[in-house]
Amino acid sequence: MFYEKLQELSKKTGKSFAVIERDLGLPKNSMYNYKKSNPTSERLNQLAKYFNVSADYLLGGDDKKIDENLTEQENDLVRAFRIESEDMAEEEQAQFNKSLKDMMKIAKDLLNDDSNWKK
Repeated sequence: MFYEKLQELSKKTGKSFAVIERDLGLPKNSMYNYKKSNPTSERLNQLAKYFNVSADYLLGGDDKKIDENLTEQENDLVRAFRIESEDMAEEEQAQFNKSLKDMMKIAKDLLNDDSNWKK
């Protein structure tokens, strides 16, 4: 499924696999390797960014484009969230969401405490 999505996006953008590999600094023929194996999460995110689609879409999920109203950093978080939560049941996702919200509050408090950033 992943490889077919790459082919589809390659065709849509009018870019050959060789051009995409060059643009992303990937080894020659690395795109063809995805016929047999899935990418690492890092490579998945790199390709999702390149094509402006979600990682979920590349993995065979729905056709959600990345929200163009979000910053690149926000879209990175959305991608990471989708990758980490894709195999979770609904109840697990709810718990995951709550824990992430709690962690964001802690992170904000840490960010606002200058003593955490002094060397």
